[in-house]
Amino acid sequence: AAAAAAAAAAAASPSPPVDLETRLYVLRRLATVRVKQARGAPLADGLDDFYVCSLSSRTVVYKGQLKPDQVVPYFPDLQQDTFTAYLSLVHSRFSTNTFPSWDRAQPLRMMGHNGEINTLKGNANWMLAREGMIDVADALGISPDLQRELTPTIEGGLSDSGAFDSVLELLVRGGGRSLAEAVMMMIPEAWQNNPAMDPARRSFYEFNSAVMEPWDGPALVTFTDGLQVGATLDRNGLRPGRFYVTKSGRIVMASEVGVVDIAPEDVAQKGRLRPGQILMVDFEKGTVLQDADMKAQIAAKHPYGEWVSKQVIELEDVVRTAPLAARAVPVINGASASPDSGVVGALAPLRAAGFTREGLDMILLPMVATGSEPLGSMGNDAPLAVMSEIPKLSFEYLKQMFAQVTNPPIDPIREAVVTSLECMVGPEGDLVRTSETDAHRLRLRSPLLTVTQMEALKALGSNGDGAGGSADSGGGTPGLGWTSRTLDATFALAEGSGGLEAALDRLVAEASAAVADGVACLVLSDRAQAPDRVAVSSLLAVGAVHHHLVRVMERTRVAVLCESAEARDVHHFCALTGYGADGVCPYLAADAVARLRADNLVDNAPGADAPLSAEALVATYFKAVEYGMLKVFAKMGISTLASYKGAQIFEALGLDSDVVGKCFRGTASRVEGVGFAQLASDAMQLHAMGYPPRAMAADGAAETTTLRNAGEFHWRGDKDGVPTERHLNDPRAIQHLQAAARGNSPAEFRSYADITDALNQGCNLRGMLRFNSDRPPVAVEAVEPATAIVRRFCTGAMSYGSISLEAHATLARAMNRMGGKSNTGEGGENVARLVPGPDGANNPERSAIKQVASGRFGVTAHYLTNADEIQIKMAQGAKPGEGGELPGAKVQGDIAVTRMSTPGVGLISPPPHHDIYSIEDLAQLIHDCKNSNPAARVSVKLVSENGVGTIAAGVVKGRADHVLISGHDGGTGASRWTGIKSAGLPWELGLAETQQTLVANDLRGRTVLQTDGQLKTGRDLLVATLLGAEEWGLSTAPLMTMGCIMMRKCHKNTCPVGIATQDPELRAKFAGHEDDVVNFFFLLAEDLRAHMAALGYTSVDELVGRSDLMEPDPDILGARDKLQGIDLARILIPSASIRPGAAVRNVTTQDHGLEFALDNAIIAAAEPALARGERVVFESQIENVNRTVGTMVSHEVTKVYGADGLPDGTITCKLAGSAGQSLGAFMCKGVSLEVTGDANDYVGKGLSGGEITVFPPAACTFRAEDAIIVGNVALYGATSGRAFFRGVAAERFCVRNSGASAVVEGVGDHGCEYMTGGNVIILGPTGRNFAAGMSGGVAYVYDPDGAFPANCNMELVDLDPLVTDEDEALVHGLVSEHGKRTGSTVAAAVLGDWFAAKRAFVKVYPRDYKRVIEAQREAAAFAAAEAAEGDGAFKRLVAMSSLADTVAAAVASVTKEANSEAVVEPVHAPSRPTRLDAPGKGRGFVEYEREALGFRDAAERLLDWNEVARHDPAAETSALLATQSARCMDCGTPFCHQTHSGCPLGNKIPEWNELVHQGRWRDALDRLHETNNFPEFTGRVCPAPCEGSCTLGIIDNPVTIKSIECTIIDRGFAEGWVVPRPPAVRTGKAVAVIGSGPAGLAAADQLNKAGHWVTVYERSDRVGGLMMYGVPNMKADKIDIVQRRVDILAAEGISFVTSAHVGQEGHPSIAELRDASDAVVLALGATKPRDLPVPNRDLHGVHYAMEFLHANTKSLLDSDLRDGNYIDAKGKKVIVIGGGDTGTDCIGTSLRHGCESVVNFELMTQPPDVRAPGNEWPQWPRVFRVDYGHEEAAVRDGQDPRAYEVLTKEFIPAADGSGAVAGVKTVGVQWITDPATGRVRFEEVAGSEKVWEADLVLLAMGFLGPEQHLAEKLGMETDERSNFKAEFGEFETSVPGVFAAGDCRRGQSLVVWAISEGRGAAAKVDAFLMGDPQECAVDDPGACATPASNKQMGAPVAR
Repeated sequence: AAAAAAAAAAAASPSPPVDLETRLYVLRRLATVRVKQARGAPLADGLDDFYVCSLSSRTVVYKGQLKPDQVVPYFPDLQQDTFTAYLSLVHSRFSTNTFPSWDRAQPLRMMGHNGEINTLKGNANWMLAREGMIDVADALGISPDLQRELTPTIEGGLSDSGAFDSVLELLVRGGGRSLAEAVMMMIPEAWQNNPAMDPARRSFYEFNSAVMEPWDGPALVTFTDGLQVGATLDRNGLRPGRFYVTKSGRIVMASEVGVVDIAPEDVAQKGRLRPGQILMVDFEKGTVLQDADMKAQIAAKHPYGEWVSKQVIELEDVVRTAPLAARAVPVINGASASPDSGVVGALAPLRAAGFTREGLDMILLPMVATGSEPLGSMGNDAPLAVMSEIPKLSFEYLKQMFAQVTNPPIDPIREAVVTSLECMVGPEGDLVRTSETDAHRLRLRSPLLTVTQMEALKALGSNGDGAGGSADSGGGTPGLGWTSRTLDATFALAEGSGGLEAALDRLVAEASAAVADGVACLVLSDRAQAPDRVAVSSLLAVGAVHHHLVRVMERTRVAVLCESAEARDVHHFCALTGYGADGVCPYLAADAVARLRADNLVDNAPGADAPLSAEALVATYFKAVEYGMLKVFAKMGISTLASYKGAQIFEALGLDSDVVGKCFRGTASRVEGVGFAQLASDAMQLHAMGYPPRAMAADGAAETTTLRNAGEFHWRGDKDGVPTERHLNDPRAIQHLQAAARGNSPAEFRSYADITDALNQGCNLRGMLRFNSDRPPVAVEAVEPATAIVRRFCTGAMSYGSISLEAHATLARAMNRMGGKSNTGEGGENVARLVPGPDGANNPERSAIKQVASGRFGVTAHYLTNADEIQIKMAQGAKPGEGGELPGAKVQGDIAVTRMSTPGVGLISPPPHHDIYSIEDLAQLIHDCKNSNPAARVSVKLVSENGVGTIAAGVVKGRADHVLISGHDGGTGASRWTGIKSAGLPWELGLAETQQTLVANDLRGRTVLQTDGQLKTGRDLLVATLLGAEEWGLSTAPLMTMGCIMMRKCHKNTCPVGIATQDPELRAKFAGHEDDVVNFFFLLAEDLRAHMAALGYTSVDELVGRSDLMEPDPDILGARDKLQGIDLARILIPSASIRPGAAVRNVTTQDHGLEFALDNAIIAAAEPALARGERVVFESQIENVNRTVGTMVSHEVTKVYGADGLPDGTITCKLAGSAGQSLGAFMCKGVSLEVTGDANDYVGKGLSGGEITVFPPAACTFRAEDAIIVGNVALYGATSGRAFFRGVAAERFCVRNSGASAVVEGVGDHGCEYMTGGNVIILGPTGRNFAAGMSGGVAYVYDPDGAFPANCNMELVDLDPLVTDEDEALVHGLVSEHGKRTGSTVAAAVLGDWFAAKRAFVKVYPRDYKRVIEAQREAAAFAAAEAAEGDGAFKRLVAMSSLADTVAAAVASVTKEANSEAVVEPVHAPSRPTRLDAPGKGRGFVEYEREALGFRDAAERLLDWNEVARHDPAAETSALLATQSARCMDCGTPFCHQTHSGCPLGNKIPEWNELVHQGRWRDALDRLHETNNFPEFTGRVCPAPCEGSCTLGIIDNPVTIKSIECTIIDRGFAEGWVVPRPPAVRTGKAVAVIGSGPAGLAAADQLNKAGHWVTVYERSDRVGGLMMYGVPNMKADKIDIVQRRVDILAAEGISFVTSAHVGQEGHPSIAELRDASDAVVLALGATKPRDLPVPNRDLHGVHYAMEFLHANTKSLLDSDLRDGNYIDAKGKKVIVIGGGDTGTDCIGTSLRHGCESVVNFELMTQPPDVRAPGNEWPQWPRVFRVDYGHEEAAVRDGQDPRAYEVLTKEFIPAADGSGAVAGVKTVGVQWITDPATGRVRFEEVAGSEKVWEADLVLLAMGFLGPEQHLAEKLGMETDERSNFKAEFGEFETSVPGVFAAGDCRRGQSLVVWAISEGRGAAAKVDAFLMGDPQECAVDDPGACATPASNKQMGAPVAR
């Protein structure tokens, strides 16, 4: 009925005469519409049960979910002999990117498609947007109303092929275009970078680039309308298309040869489709249309070149014609007008836009310096954006998608010829009608716009009046006819969190209004951001406007440009263009570049004494971004921006449906997440950072001159309420992990696991889950043993090269020991590690998993034979879709040998597009690997992304035995930060999807499932198991057990612990041991067992896939607003419920069908060769179903004869026919294949010494040199052997060849790409891009016509003539053999006139390879000279040679290679320098020795009370400190900076060390003051725990942090940089601080900076507390240091009240202070000294140390000791009981008094000289130290004053009865460890009693806590140690408004801890007084106004 109605409607509609095919087209589409209308279904949706396969008078489509052999039996009409046809288009493949369905089976109505349209979403969106402009009513013979009913052209639910088919039909039926023209529009050739293309054809493509974007992706598209049939390849040629033309009048085109049997004598032509080429047969004309002629005819239809020239608007013209005023660069709100003020001049906008210091230093500066994106390493262990507690830009909620398996990533580096960033933007014409004005669009050569360009575009239509950028601009610039309008992408701060969504609604309304007004160019700008206006996320703005205009079909009427302060890194620009931005102006990033230049942070230009201009630097930055964008496009297999734009190749992670629906429509968001309110909250928090609601510091203070470092790339600790990003690889976790592994300690492992599990709760999806078992717990003993569990562990694919041999082998030994598996990674494996032991057992250093990656490094038959598992690396977690990079510094010695590459030349693994460009190709590689080692299981490594489950299903259908799903966050040795941070998804999503999909398709039982990605604890393993994993891969944690401390310097070859480096000196530092790795894995297994027992399960197998045992944790989800929208239901669907009865874990094995292999017959025939080495010949026919021939027999040879194989030709196979794919793959030496016929793709893949010859049969009459003889990717990754091909090889010949020799008579595009070794002779023409990335080996191209140079990529190679005898002999020999083996007429002709022919050869010689070869020859010559003439003559010869340096380096290089496997010893210079004028930073930690500033001469300093430390002038220390700061490694995880065992203040030590190294002392001072109020205190008295935890301390002396810190602040004072800076605004709040020690002063300083009135009460007569009277003057000068700081604080507005013993009679009471203040801070210190209750304690002369020190300092200050008011040690025998700093101070003071002697008793044992077991780094090193007092005593008295293991028993009174002390009685002790408890106790040593003479005894045994009188009066709680209890918010006591800080709260501690406490308390007090600044900024901006104080207190007066 619906069809009848449709027919009636079609018949009734008015229309001109149209042909039957067109009417049937309309009828079919309308029938579908009517069915939907009848059902009430949305017109955009698809129908599951109604699909018209074909409705045509010319073609019939037969389709179904059928195998090829089922088609004919299924359709009866195909079985009839009378059924005839003149064309047959057959398509057969299994579905991988979508679930199979009948309608998706191919062919479709007009085409069949082998490949993938990677840009589908964008193409579909743009097509929908164009529907409003398309008019096909007349062409289709229908009314406009009916046309609207037929919209959209692309129905919902169509596959990429279905969408393409729909548009192709429209262009042909509605646009009147021929099939070929329509295909040329949709799949254009790579025309932009092809100067050789016919100009008319180029003009056609250029014109149509203004009409439609390419449908990009790997594609072999066949198409027909019944009158013509054709096929085309994508621009990359990433699908095979081979054809025969026969003499009998047939043409057969297929994906491979041999599909149809054709007699050799009937073949007239053998060819293949080339990239972008069309093969067309016209049945009406009865001809085969040639590509060039056909395209020339199409290009001549219109004067396209003339139209383009007249109509296209060039951006340069827009800028040139814009009024000068319009081109002026506007001032950025909140920034200085000139960038000359540096970064500090733009802090407000930078902070508000989310810029950080780290981002500038690590991302922006390297891009400016190098023109490329910087490298990073070790993966991403930071939280997902939705889980982060710091505000995030919206970009970070999007993760880039990437291609894997079903469509390959492509190579933007070596195959840039097919890429382009050029795009036409602005109003389009009607897609179906061709008009000159279609080209009237703006050409952007890049999506990045400079500020000048953007200003010119904003002025379009201004007519010189400057009004073009306003919302009501009109008119038009003559000649352009365009106007622009700028839309304000900000909202009022007062609107609060609702302002963001309201602003987006306003923007879309204004955008539509502008389109209605005829505006051609929309600019979304956030320049209006200001203190009262918040920027709308540029991504949200672009996405909302773009999708709105698409929905209303207006998008193609306007250009959408973005002017953004946020956009700065590659991911940002990709997201903006991916969601529809035509161009982006990153105005703030460009301004920042200029400011970095002004700050002298940009290196000088080469050969100049100044950097490039700011404009040139911005251009370099743009170049880096553009390169990065192309790389991101390429990861998805997309070549052009035109295709990528709007394609939204992202998945949202953590965004709710409302946000996605409005801004990212059609983007997957599987776990929901934050909404607009939370995004607004983040935006407003960032805004508050730039424009704080109140000033928290005075102008010029450190806080106002620096950008925050959020720790998003490298770990940084959070302090004082300023959050930084958490990282899973936290310093404390690393510390406990290493301690656990080294000591096999369950307790330490428990600490590590608890820390890590807690971190997971704030980092990743699994942290939001909790377990919910259906069983009661069981005893751990009932759970399967750890020995069984550890067999499921694998280490990750860390290649030999990325990590050192020592580390790689240690992992292998450990995994082999416990039955797990180690992985070679993609770098191959040293042959020596494959040699079995004497007993035949596997080598303990043999890796069980052998990886086969795209680089094919070291992949040989021998390598594969020695595998238990062969892993095909499709992608890697941290860098999915892109190749790995091994910097040249790591390609040394045996690394280069193993990888078969050139030493010193960096290696980039190409994307896997060479031999894996579809699921069929992956299935072929699986088959190849299985043939290479039938006993090994074959694994495929995938990376989590949306759709990975469907891909995995295809992989399992392709017979993978094992599938690995990697998470996005795994480690990597070197990758661009964009890939590390922004690509891929968590493994939890990918694993759950894969498990569910495999079960749904009943495939799960056929494969083993594994996952990896930051797996660290038993809880992680259990979550992975419940989601479906049977095995687990770990990389980072095992590395840590061997010593890795997350330096994140793997890519720099400077790993200090010898793991990720090839530097011999650093490799010698490697201290890892296999025992530690084994311990870790067993501890991990035990952790898992405990979790399993708690769940009540006893085996891993019964937990696989049991996601029903988990549920979201409401406590985690409810803890933060961001998480409340998270929905984890999709990953928790129990897989068993999806298909009841289907296996949910591996229960069977794959059937690889090896029994059908031709090799079985060859192996049988070869038995004499295998057994006895006898020669055998095997003859057979071969068909294309005979795949991977020669591989299994090679495996058998290799098993017996090892890597050497057999002599050449021992096993010879003579075959006739069309060989299947992978002929001779991984074929070893001794096996030869001779094929008479032809072959398909991958001939000689991984050839490993074998020989392959292919030539046409003698019966063929075509010219062999013109015919295709072998397919694509021949000799890919070949390592040795020889090949001879009589004919032409298709695309990608000899890619990554590293040792084979080959002769061929012509090649397609990309020949010898990435080649690193071997010799290739091309006796004919080549395609484009020959030798791209070629770094080794030599190619010889016969080029009599001189055409070759135009096709050669000259980036890395030179073109030389054939001049040397060696070259001539090589070429002549190989050509001769080629002629003999193949009968080549080309070879005969070349050899027949060799003298002339040799001059036509071009030698393609990689420059780096040439350098190495020539240097080796020179070295060998000099070595020969040395041997001939003796050592002296050799040295004289070297000295005379101008190449002396080169030769020496070459000799060293050769020697290093020869000895690369020797034991690596440290290479220390006899004496490393400590100070240099220009020290380098990269290896400073190795090259320079430690030198601290040190002390003044001991004898000299004993004569005065001046500071003991040296404080030399800056001029004298500059070289020293530059060198010492160069030793700082800028660790990725700086342990010095963490507060647990490093700096309690969290000082940004790596940062200010770097600034000192750069000579930027003022910046260093600001960075130091950010976290430390009084560095002049800490730099003098702190014992430097930071140095104890310095990472360099693991292998060497630590960095001199304390000396550098002290010098920074001293220089700051000397330069006048430290001056009073009173707060500009007062809050009116009053705070009383009781105590003026470091904690009290720090609290007062911070609170005063915040604008509060602060009064400090000190009971002594001077301010300073401990620093004034507790620390002697010789450590910190009281006037020049302490009082100086107090004076500054007073000048800044702090009042000090001295001699105020609060709470004592006659002094202020605590009640009075509380009444007069809004808050009180108690900073009383721990002043109760620890006593020594022994007999005669009350004797005169026994004093507490602080009595002694306090009185001495006071007398010294009051009278220079003349008043006698101190305890004088002169002439006395002094005994100091107790060590530490106080004891040392007592010694130094006594010596200066002139004591007769001084002895220091210590109860403990003398510490060792080096760390003892149990005191491992990064703990404070308990080692023997000599402090200033000890040194002084030794100098004066000749011995160290300390006596260890001494226990005081009693004080001896004087005999005269005076009551004075005369001696001390002691006994020796020994310390004993209780073996049961591990506790240590002492026992007295019998007979060790001793009496020591003493006149003065000083008790320096520490303090017990604060005095209690104030606590008692306040009624305040105290803890068990009598400290003030302040756990309510950490610093707030049990008394409201009263806070505690310092030693009175935490107990006796260091000065640095006291300052930290004061800062922390101040932050809490400020929040108490003013409210949380972030909350008030977000919820109620008005609430941030200063609240009135409830205290009547004006500005205090200093008293």
